[in-house]
Amino acid sequence: MISAVPKRPLQIGHIDVWYCFTDDHRLNSRVDQYEAMLSPAELAQYQQLMHGSNGKDYLVSRALLRTVLSEYCDLAPEKISFCVNDFGKPELNNSEARGIIQFNTAHTSGLTVCVVTRDNDVGVDAESHAENQSVVNMADDYFSALELQALNSCSDDQKLDRFYRYWTLKEAYIKARGEGLSIPLHDFSIVLDEEGGFDGFIGPEADRWDFRVLCKNLNYTVALAMGGKIENVSYFHSLPLGQQVQLSPEDAFNHMPLNTNAQRHRMIG
Repeated sequence: MISAVPKRPLQIGHIDVWYCFTDDHRLNSRVDQYEAMLSPAELAQYQQLMHGSNGKDYLVSRALLRTVLSEYCDLAPEKISFCVNDFGKPELNNSEARGIIQFNTAHTSGLTVCVVTRDNDVGVDAESHAENQSVVNMADDYFSALELQALNSCSDDQKLDRFYRYWTLKEAYIKARGEGLSIPLHDFSIVLDEEGGFDGFIGPEADRWDFRVLCKNLNYTVALAMGGKIENVSYFHSLPLGQQVQLSPEDAFNHMPLNTNAQRHRMIG
């Protein structure tokens, strides 16, 4: 029988956002432990990447996902198994949590993110701001006419910021739908308000979907989409198998050490 209650309490409409900076030097001492929790397929993928610049990012992203999901499933990180849908979207394969705990991951240079909710489809995207202004030219190929009109009306110093907001929100929606490239990016529209916050969605089942820009700072933009109303979001900075800190929305995704004693941070785990 499938358990109706995850190990870590999780209400419908609540999303937990977990993230880790993959360039944190404290991760280096745990590499062997992270490798030990990989499945054979993950280990093969890691071995292909480990001598390049993406190897550590991949390893930490899998370690974060497995240790985070173990917070919700009554399973050790290495015992968690995955399957994929027809379009390749990962799902939990453990019968205790399958169909109840919904998750999605994203990683970009220096950052990996995992979001967890229950029952509702969810997607997350993260983008590093390493690219220069020329990345905005991609909008012509992937944005809707409405989005292009809004983007082109922005001042030059706003365009890159708005581009990343549109891009991450659109990618998060695609990932939440779990149908891959069968959904053209220009066939739906994200609407932003004057401050760049989410203001509306024009697309299939528009009333069902909710969106949130989770992070917008000098280094990253992170956004999520959920097939249900987002009631609230909690943020956790985590070193897999190490410290976890719950942060305020204002402090989340700032590159800070985990051993801060500020009262707005709460140590957990």
